[in-house]
Amino acid sequence: MKSISQISNFKVIPYIILFVSILFSISGQLLMKHTMSHTTEGIFTWVFIQQLALAVSVYCLGVVNWILALRSVKLSIAYPLTSLNYVGILFGSAYFFNELITLTRIAGVITIFLGVLLVVIPLKKSI
Repeated sequence: MKSISQISNFKVIPYIILFVSILFSISGQLLMKHTMSHTTEGIFTWVFIQQLALAVSVYCLGVVNWILALRSVKLSIAYPLTSLNYVGILFGSAYFFNELITLTRIAGVITIFLGVLLVVIPLKKSI
């Protein structure tokens, strides 16, 4: 069982910022796909430019949060966690764009998720 001092050393806020970064990244990518999929009149219309600017802005918010998270989170932990984008994009694409989720894709996402767990779960230091 972890002692109170071990738990207090773990700072939650940087990880919240990191997960917000991941959510902004997923949202920005899905908005870019939506913008490009619903372009019927051309890419130089005012509506297209507004939608694309929104998508890129949301994605950029993810980059800003990423930079803030890197102030406190080790890169060797933060970067593998960004592979959770694959999970969000898979389910977001199925929900918003009716893309098919196959067993192969599910197996791939589970493999990625298990790999992320292996990277971010701290190992006990050998004495």
